[in-house]
Amino acid sequence: MTRRIAAAILATVWATLIAGGLVAYFVTRAEQLRDLDQTIITDARALDEVKGHPEYRAAEKQPSDALVIIKQANDRPPKPPRPDYRPDVLPAVQEAHFFTQLSGVRYRHLTLEFQPATPGGQPLTVLFALPSGHFDAFMERLAISLGSFGAIAGIISAAIALFVSRKTLQPLRETAETIGEIDERMLDRRIDVDALPEELQPVADRLNQMLGRLDLAFAQRKQFLADASHELRTPVAALVTSIEVALRRPREASDYVRTLKVCLSDARLMRQLIQTLLDHARSESAPESAEPFDAVALLNQCADVADGLAAARDVTVVRNLPTSLEVSTQPNRLRGIVMNLLGNAVEHNRPSGTVEIQCEANGTNLEIIVSDTGKGIPAADLPHIFQPFYRAAKDEDPDAARQHMGLGLFLVDSHIKALGGECRIQSEVGVGTSFHIRLPGVVTIESKALASVR
Repeated sequence: MTRRIAAAILATVWATLIAGGLVAYFVTRAEQLRDLDQTIITDARALDEVKGHPEYRAAEKQPSDALVIIKQANDRPPKPPRPDYRPDVLPAVQEAHFFTQLSGVRYRHLTLEFQPATPGGQPLTVLFALPSGHFDAFMERLAISLGSFGAIAGIISAAIALFVSRKTLQPLRETAETIGEIDERMLDRRIDVDALPEELQPVADRLNQMLGRLDLAFAQRKQFLADASHELRTPVAALVTSIEVALRRPREASDYVRTLKVCLSDARLMRQLIQTLLDHARSESAPESAEPFDAVALLNQCADVADGLAAARDVTVVRNLPTSLEVSTQPNRLRGIVMNLLGNAVEHNRPSGTVEIQCEANGTNLEIIVSDTGKGIPAADLPHIFQPFYRAAKDEDPDAARQHMGLGLFLVDSHIKALGGECRIQSEVGVGTSFHIRLPGVVTIESKALASVR
């Protein structure tokens, strides 16, 4: 880039120098040539053959190195008595050019036509030439001067352009080196925005913001892996301990059955955790494409599953849904959102409580509300409920907490973000909790029109 910038600056400077030099050369040449032609005309007007009246007779002498040919309209030299011509009137220049004699002397030649002073007279043609050595020497010196100046100025401008481009791009090179040194172990490093030119500072700001997001994502991923390892270690340790205790001495068949039941419970917990982690990893690595479907039909399917869970806990699932609502989004992610919210609402509800699911179209946005009459979420826990493996009730009920891994709401949050939506929570301890989900731009035009008609 340094070379390209220097080349661009250099090309501009050299083009300006060349154009200025050519303009100066040709303007000066035109002025000098005009002066030379004026000298030739003045000498031609002083010729005896041109001066017809005594008051115009010459005091000047014709230059000794001039070449002169005088003729009238019939291409013959004028004979006496010659007509009078008006040297006070400028002659017409019929031809002007340079020529070189065999001796090597270069001349400037003009063909001039003088008009007669008396009516009926014939015009007089004068072919007058003067050596152009002085003119040629001056123009040669001018060309050498302009060329030397242009070459020196071009070299100086090349050095300045290279220096300026390197100096200007030095912060960018340092920034590139800083970025090149950043890896997953050094995501806390940032680009020095103040050291960059003003034009590059917005880019550096965006890069720093991206590094901040990557740092946060890596930190969360490390914490997630640490928490997952911890959660897996507990049932594995319990499983190994139960088996070791059972094998220390011979036991009755009923003891082995009891031990196997404990091991089966731990194995199921591990399988649930591993399956949840696999589902999350698959949804992140290979997300499904959006497809059109009836959101109300999908929500009714989820509510049917929740009805079976609610019956065992004396909880009622209330549906407040329209007849149909066509959307275009990822059905498995939407199903995962609703199923996890309904499952939590049923499980953390009180006896004879209710769980309500609502759905409506707000323009092209799909809004879903899942509310319950459970014990509510304390205000101190609300900022953390979407974190993986976070369990607000772990201190109150250790046995229940052992059966829940704290990944349900984490998956809900992951699915909502993947769909570009947002989730708001309203909760009051002892009253209940409501989750308000908004998925933008998923409702189809047909459903929007039908909703407006209804």
